[in-house]
Amino acid sequence: MKMEVTFVGGGGHCRSLCQMIPAYIAVKGYTDCKEIADMPLRYLGTDNAVGDDWIHIAVALGTDDSLAARRRLIDKFKPTNKFVTLIAETAICADNSEIGPGCAIMHGVIVNGAKIGWNCIVNSGAIIEHEAKIEENCFIGPGAVICGGVEIGRDVIIGAGATIRNGVRICAGSVIGMGAVVTADITAPGKYVGIPARKI
Repeated sequence: MKMEVTFVGGGGHCRSLCQMIPAYIAVKGYTDCKEIADMPLRYLGTDNAVGDDWIHIAVALGTDDSLAARRRLIDKFKPTNKFVTLIAETAICADNSEIGPGCAIMHGVIVNGAKIGWNCIVNSGAIIEHEAKIEENCFIGPGAVICGGVEIGRDVIIGAGATIRNGVRICAGSVIGMGAVVTADITAPGKYVGIPARKI
């Protein structure tokens, strides 16, 4: 019997997830504040329609390019629901990797002996190397490279194509811009861009 899962949130990330649903999962549909045109899933209603279902949070970045929307949903559903992790068939995850509940590991990702916390998104083509540790609710953009031994706090955005040097620590709530290269610890939340990355 298939596991029935509800996607919480619609939009572009939800559409991408529809392309990587494993055979053992049946998606009941999606919830959102309103029905979204051309979604390939059945609209179930607002988030109040979730009940005690298995869920996957299908919201990536909010309209303000932050993780606040995902954080609200995690905090709302974590006490009552079980989260499903989705891993694309084309992703490579080494056996010694740890991937927490509710994560989305997208196409072409390599996770090489890293630890990834609850409800993270690792986007297409990103690489997360050995002994890296990523805490809850982080967004790793397409093509980003997280080198060995990196530690990333919760609610961090790593932009597309960014590179984080080995052993670097990034504090919770930080945003690393697209293409940035982080060569030293980031100890204060904020937005960091450039090569090497600087706070703006």
